[in-house]
Amino acid sequence: MIRALQKLPVGQRRIVFVLLILGGILLIGAITLLLFRLTSGRTQSVALVSEVTIREFVTLPDNDAFPATVAAAPDGMVYTGSFATGAVWVITPEGVVSEIPNTRATIGGVSGIAVAPGGAILILDQGDTDPRTSGGAIWQLDPQGSVTPYGDIADERGFVAPNDIVFDSNGAYYITDSGRNEVWRFTVNEGETSIGALWWSPPTPTSGRSSITGLAFDPVNHAILVTDPETNMIYRVPIIEEAAGDFEIIYQHGERPDPPGFDGLTVTPDGVIYVAAFGQNGIARLDVENNALDYIAGLFRGSSDVEFSAPNLLYVPNFDQTSLVIPFTAPALPFGIDVITLP
Repeated sequence: MIRALQKLPVGQRRIVFVLLILGGILLIGAITLLLFRLTSGRTQSVALVSEVTIREFVTLPDNDAFPATVAAAPDGMVYTGSFATGAVWVITPEGVVSEIPNTRATIGGVSGIAVAPGGAILILDQGDTDPRTSGGAIWQLDPQGSVTPYGDIADERGFVAPNDIVFDSNGAYYITDSGRNEVWRFTVNEGETSIGALWWSPPTPTSGRSSITGLAFDPVNHAILVTDPETNMIYRVPIIEEAAGDFEIIYQHGERPDPPGFDGLTVTPDGVIYVAAFGQNGIARLDVENNALDYIAGLFRGSSDVEFSAPNLLYVPNFDQTSLVIPFTAPALPFGIDVITLP
């Protein structure tokens, strides 16, 4: 083809060159438009079993909210934050949204939120949305806008990609760092900044990679549950004398189709486990005995977390993260938090 073009007169070669350039521009525009259409449609989540109902709980005020996480306090207040801007919102049980002062100016990117047994609110800060960067921080905040440093890792490497945070019943808290593929444990001394210690890391897989993400406290078994979206496994790690006990794999997807791509998870007071299947945009109830997932809701726009709130609610953020990693795409605005009502 190149030789044939070279044989053409100069004028015709110029016309062909211009047409090729225009064709390339049109192709790029068509691809951009297609990607925009694929990501701009705003689907609404649906219940997949008859015993639950689902609705949109709130919409968030910012076009860059990107809520990756959600937490519920015993008084019914719900907390979420922006992975892109660091803003943190508190939401009443009736659905009134308020931004907590000073969070946007202090926090880089909210990847995890946890409410302590005594009511303190901790924010896990990933810094920014750029996957090429590393780092992170832990903040304590109150609804009046006091944002203070609260903990750190006691080694030179520090946080790489902190992902989730959870408290146990004794007030210690745990953090997954997906970049380090480790769980760190922090004890709390009043008036002091807590320093973490390496608590647990998953076994090295025989093939592929491992990168743990979600955490939940299992009150029935006094253990920490950990998800791994790379291996599609869920681990239970008992807390024995404030140390990590022998772990067990309570779910393993294996070679079955439709890998869930786990992220956040939550446990009810009577031990029922619900998990966010981020890769399937669904929420599933875990059947440990049969190594099965029973999907109860789907069609979320990035179901990156799930949080139980007594007596029978599950809150699910729509992270809608596509535009953070694919250029020329847009989130399906407005960002929202959904609520599932259990029987």
